[in-house]
This record gives sequence, structure tokens and C-alpha cells, in this order.
Amino acid sequence: MKMNLLLGVALLTSFLTVAQIETYVSETGGENNPIVYVNQNFQLQPCSLTGPSNGFENGKSCTQNLGRIVANDLSVYEYDEWMLLEQLTLNLFIGEEGAGINAAFVDMYIWEDAGGAPDTESLVTSELGFIPTNQTLVGTNFGFDIWEVVLDITDVELTSSIGSGSDSFYWIGVSVEAADGSNVFWENSTAGIVNYGEAYDDGTGGGFVLDTALEGVYVFEGDCPPYLGVDDNLADRVKIYPNPATSKINIDAIASVEITGITLYDVLGKNTGANLTNGTIDVSKLARGVYILKINTTQGTLTKKVIKQ
Repeated sequence: MKMNLLLGVALLTSFLTVAQIETYVSETGGENNPIVYVNQNFQLQPCSLTGPSNGFENGKSCTQNLGRIVANDLSVYEYDEWMLLEQLTLNLFIGEEGAGINAAFVDMYIWEDAGGAPDTESLVTSELGFIPTNQTLVGTNFGFDIWEVVLDITDVELTSSIGSGSDSFYWIGVSVEAADGSNVFWENSTAGIVNYGEAYDDGTGGGFVLDTALEGVYVFEGDCPPYLGVDDNLADRVKIYPNPATSKINIDAIASVEITGITLYDVLGKNTGANLTNGTIDVSKLARGVYILKINTTQGTLTKKVIKQ
């Protein structure tokens, strides 16, 4: 009887160990049947970046007790002096559907960029054992509950290289421990890639591997002071709306200010080729994300962030 009991414990332990090694949540054997409890229509501030959900498409393991880390990149635009990163919102597959198991704590890392991947030799900051500020059950899929986890981190100043002609990139990495110690997956999507994609460290010592076809589901929020070259008086004389925009951006200027031209850049600094026609910029065919709008006028140049939803 004792031998049978020991054998049963060994088999159970073996099963639990095997059940924890999956890299993707889609590999766990659960049915792909997404159910949304909370619609996530993020109202982004200009100094924010999002990786949108795609119906809880998939997720990659970021389990702390397995040493796994998933990271997504953040660009700080040359048009700003710096960004003050204040809050991270992540979608995570945690716990069996209906179990009510969420995150016990999160290890958060911020690295500098090295050629499109996290530079683990250049750690900007980290917060280990971070207790989430808020956790909301937003849906289910693959037999897991999906939690929106909010982290009000200690403010981090991320600087950019003004006038360098290129963005400065950073990588936000997380490793999460579930309340029951089970495998945790950061939701990701193939719907829209922001910058480089998603980096993954499987905890076996090989370091980060980049997947350019995946983007995490997140909101990175903070505060950006205006670039010192922007004329505040000019900003009061030129109205840009709506922002965020879905199909068009309108630009209105007072009579004494004549707009002589505009340029709309994407996050990599590439000119989108958008034009101003009768005070309107058509952005309907642009991908969702953050853009930089440069407006030339007879009173100077104004640069603003705009968001395409």
C-alpha cells in the first residue's frame, strides 16, 4: 500500500512538472474558445504605448519559478527630452478557468537596447517581488483565466537622444509568480507589431531570443515633458484633434498663424507620406500606434504626438 502511494505521488509530481514546461499557452491542451468579460478599449494618453489584444490569441510563459522572462520594447522619441515611465498594464493567463488564481508578485526589469534585443549588461532598473496595484479578470481562453494586471511602478526616467536622428529603445521585461505557483503566460498577438517584437528568455541560460512576429498585450504609460524647442505660445494657437484619431486628424490655426507644411513620422522615424488637405490629415490606412506630427508654420515649428486607434 505504501509503495502504491509513493508511486502515485511520484506520478503526480511528474505530471505537474511536465504540465509546467509549456512555452505557449496554446500548448497546454486547453480549447481555443475566447470569452471576453471586460472590453478593453484603452483611452491612451499621448505619452503611452500599447500592444493591442487579438481575442486572447496566445501567450508566452513568463513564470518566475521557471526563471522565464518575456520582454517588449519601448521607444523614447527624439522629440522629447525624456519619458517618465509610471505604470505598466499587462494581460496575463493565470490559473485554471474559474479558480480565481491571480498573480502573487511580479519581477520587473528595464534594460537598454542592444541592436534590437535587451542588453542584459545594461540594466536600467528592476523591481523584484512587486505586488500588483490592481488585478481584474477580463476573460478566459485555453482553460485559463486572463487577468489585466496593473503595476504602478516607481517612476523611471528614460532619456532619448534629441537631435540624433534615431529613437532610443528600452526593453520592459516581466517574470510573474502565480498565487498557486503554476505556469503564467503574458498574452501576445500577431495583429500588430510595435518596433522590434517580443523577446523571450526561457530560463535555461541561453539568454533572450527575439520573435519579430509577436507583440505582447500591454499598456506602458508615463509622462513626457515637451521638447525644449517647442514654442508653448504656438501650441496654444494650433489645435490638433481628435487625438486619439481613427480616420482623420484636423488641424486648425488662428488667423495670424499660417501652416506651411506637415510631416507625420512613425515610431521608427520614417515619414508616412501623409498630407494635409483642407486642414485634414487622412490616417485611415495607417496602422494603430503612436506617431509624431511635425507642423511647420510662419510662426515656427510645432511637434506633437498623435495616436491612431
